[in-house]
Amino acid sequence: MITSYKVSGHSGSVKAGEIDLICNSVSMFTQAPLLGLERHLKRKPFYRVDEEDGILEVALNSAPDELSQLLFMTMYYGVEELAQQFPQYVRIKEHRR
Repeated sequence: MITSYKVSGHSGSVKAGEIDLICNSVSMFTQAPLLGLERHLKRKPFYRVDEEDGILEVALNSAPDELSQLLFMTMYYGVEELAQQFPQYVRIKEHRR
């Protein structure tokens, strides 16, 4: 079960100052579970954002359940699809305990 995730870096798919649709897509996919946890499920997960370095960390503060997994797996499938389409810009690293 997914209990946390971290996104880091920038895709580098466009020149500085241009709109980076790959980076934007990863950002949207990875921010959506945080919004769902807070706004829909009324939970208070830990999160940290560093826009300069392109970092988003999210961790559950309670045991994972079916609803948190639904949010996290939907995010994972979206990012996984981007990684398959744009492997030169998006990588997924899994860490298991």
